[in-house]
Amino acid sequence: MIRYRKTLGWGLLFVVLSNLAGIVSPLIVKQGIDYLSGDVQFVKLMEYAAWIIGFTLIAGTFRFFMRKTVIVVSRLIENDLRNDLFAKLQTLDRAFYQKNDTGDLMSRLTNDLNAIRSVLGPGLMYTVNLITSFIFITIMMLQISPLMTLIALLPVPVMAVVVNRFGAAIHKRYLKVQEQFARISTRAQENLAGIRVIKAYALEESEWRHFNELNREYVERNMHYARAEAGFRPSMMLIVGISSALILLFGGRLIMQDVISLGDFVAFTLYMGQLIWPSIALGWVMGIFLQGTAAHQRLMHIFNARPVVNDAQADTAARISRGDIEFRNLGFTYPGYERPVLRDISLKVEAGKIIAVVGRTGAGKSTLMHMLTREYNPAPETLFVDGYDIRRIPLKALHEAIGYVPQETFLFSDTIRNNIAFGAPGATEEEIRRAAEVASLASAIEEMPKGYDTMLGERGINLSGGQKQRLAIARAIVRQPQILLLDDALSAVDTITEEAILQRLKEIMKNRTCFWVSHRISAIRDADHIIVMDDGRIIEQGDHQALMAVNGLYADLYTKQMIQEQLEHLQ
Repeated sequence: MIRYRKTLGWGLLFVVLSNLAGIVSPLIVKQGIDYLSGDVQFVKLMEYAAWIIGFTLIAGTFRFFMRKTVIVVSRLIENDLRNDLFAKLQTLDRAFYQKNDTGDLMSRLTNDLNAIRSVLGPGLMYTVNLITSFIFITIMMLQISPLMTLIALLPVPVMAVVVNRFGAAIHKRYLKVQEQFARISTRAQENLAGIRVIKAYALEESEWRHFNELNREYVERNMHYARAEAGFRPSMMLIVGISSALILLFGGRLIMQDVISLGDFVAFTLYMGQLIWPSIALGWVMGIFLQGTAAHQRLMHIFNARPVVNDAQADTAARISRGDIEFRNLGFTYPGYERPVLRDISLKVEAGKIIAVVGRTGAGKSTLMHMLTREYNPAPETLFVDGYDIRRIPLKALHEAIGYVPQETFLFSDTIRNNIAFGAPGATEEEIRRAAEVASLASAIEEMPKGYDTMLGERGINLSGGQKQRLAIARAIVRQPQILLLDDALSAVDTITEEAILQRLKEIMKNRTCFWVSHRISAIRDADHIIVMDDGRIIEQGDHQALMAVNGLYADLYTKQMIQEQLEHLQ
């Protein structure tokens, strides 16, 4: 709001001016009615009418500018908040996203943000309008009759109690509505993302029933909330109605006793009428504020989140220039778990080497990659890159030096060219095509209708599994990283293609470091160094010949895979 303080200040000034102009018309009506009791001239009546129209136009003009400034500011703040929220989400680490569902975050970025905007727009505008109206009109009413003003204000304490009681109930129920909406959003997002699996298992009806149950609960919570809000506004109208009835009763007696004139009574009634809408709007505004506070509470959950992986210990001068990597007795246990995933990992890797990582499922291979990308924090003094403790390297500098292809490939709904150049927006056409060639994808792209301009569907749905993985490798290669991490990135590619990619990588990764996690030993046997992991430890390491001579786990895995490939070939 501070960014727009000048515009907002003008908007609130227009609120005050519109109310000042609005209190003049009842005075003119009073004078006009009192004038009717004497000698009446039509010209004089026309003058009163002109003054009433004039001040009504002035008040209307100020109200127009009031809405034009305050409402526009609320939209601008909503825009800034959405950008700030998105920027904040980009800074949060993997742990945050493991605890928060995508659907829940989406509901916070849509419904909750709209609720905040309503507070800063209509909520703020009508609150200031109510306060200024109440002050100005009360002053004018006191001048007409202090007694009638006192009678008119008698219901105010009752109004305060009603607002307090209903407000607490509305706030609590709105929170429950938003929580249920988050569940619906999550379910819908998961169903849309996994629609092929649902159809493959013929579970459409089952998923529809689950969604219907969530939706029914959402309707019930909304009705529960609506009942509280529905009782709030009529209660406010009833209090205003009682006040009007008291004014009619006592004001009539004062006219009969010649304490006030008919003009005074009409003016007083008009002022009361001007207070009716702000008083009724109080219930609506309170509802907006209560929704806003609930939404604010949910949005602050994002703003107050702090990434566990951060630059708190970073040295701004630390940079990766070569790609030398050293593990020193590295161990790691996932948060909330007791059993360690990595144990006593010690390994020194010189820049320019291709390191293959093999082992059974669950041996800790992917977790080792997560340590290098700092998706999780390794213990201090256990992992070094170019001589720096990895925790001292700024995250931005670390990630700029790494090309990472995870097990689960994610592609964007964009052209093949833009997907390859995603990590290097300034990449030239030649660099994009070269990366595609290294990933053995160039020929497949050229066979497509629009080549590199072919649009991909959601998550690359119009590509095969192997093509998705190779495109992800091309995306990592085009960045020309100092360190390339391939986490079982070619599991959907045949052995011959995998070997071809590995040979090309050797050429382009000279003087750079590459970690190649693979279940297929035949493809990585030409790597510079192979480490074999089991139960979080490195149990064997060396080149292919040395590991075969040991006749341990590596030799056992290799022999079994060779037999399996021979059987598949015979079939």
